[in-house]
Amino acid sequence: MVLKTLLIISIILQLIAAIIAIRLTRATKYNVAWMLFSFALLMMCMFRLHEFMQVTVGREWRLPPYFMAWAGVITSLCLAVGLFYINKIITSVRRLNYQRKLTERRILNTVLRTEEKERLHFSKELHDGLGPLLSSAKMSLGELSKSCTSQEDAQLIANTSYVIEEAIRSIREISNKLSPHTLNTFGLAKAVGSFINTTLSINAKRGIAIDFRTNLRTERFDPNIEVILYRVIGELVSNSLKHSGATQLTLDMQYADDTITIDYADNGKGFDPEAVIDTGMGLSNITSRIQSLKGTISIESARTQGMHAHISVNVKHTDERAKKL
Repeated sequence: MVLKTLLIISIILQLIAAIIAIRLTRATKYNVAWMLFSFALLMMCMFRLHEFMQVTVGREWRLPPYFMAWAGVITSLCLAVGLFYINKIITSVRRLNYQRKLTERRILNTVLRTEEKERLHFSKELHDGLGPLLSSAKMSLGELSKSCTSQEDAQLIANTSYVIEEAIRSIREISNKLSPHTLNTFGLAKAVGSFINTTLSINAKRGIAIDFRTNLRTERFDPNIEVILYRVIGELVSNSLKHSGATQLTLDMQYADDTITIDYADNGKGFDPEAVIDTGMGLSNITSRIQSLKGTISIESARTQGMHAHISVNVKHTDERAKKL
């Protein structure tokens, strides 16, 4: 009785599995592997039914041995061929995922390079176009002030000259933010150092302290790597000053074994990295930029614990190119 019950349960389960598999055949677009597995399930259900009939009716009710043997061979063949096709599908999916990642990286690199190209173009337009015009206007006002006899007019000219001077200074700052001239001329270490000094000057009243250490001197790398690392460092510092309330920042940038490593930390209020990755704090942008260089980045933080970011980028293939340039 127990054996009959077990056989009935086995038949029902295998029959349900076979029916579900057959109904999903269309959804799989009649995939060969799926159809073979569906047929194998039906054959296994038939085997259990044959065993049930032998137990119920008796040994006299049995299919020819050769039939059962060939049925077993066919079932095994269906499973083997099905597994072969599934392996091909898995390999194809892996290849497609790899190609997708390569395409995404190429698109991201193109977007970043186009963005930097437009930044550079706009920076030059401001610096070389609008800057000289304002300087000429200031010189003209200076000449005009020499022939001015009215105290009121002289004060007006002086005020206008001051406004123009502030406009020239603002244009220089904007131009430098769009495309850092120090980075293009002197390299990553000098540019980051200049950025740190400027940040400290702007935030002098807030009591911000930034500890910057590096073993880089005059080494030059691929311009794309230099720009992206500079932007990432700027984004990290900006996030700390805007969102974390940090007063102590540390930045350690080292170059060894054809790899640039950056360790950045602050003493801010901290956050949940996974919770804020898409909230506009720039973490997603930072991660995308580093991934575009085939680098790695890890961000650790917790409430009231500040944050720490570790970045590693291989620069071997670009360093040689930079030397040739």
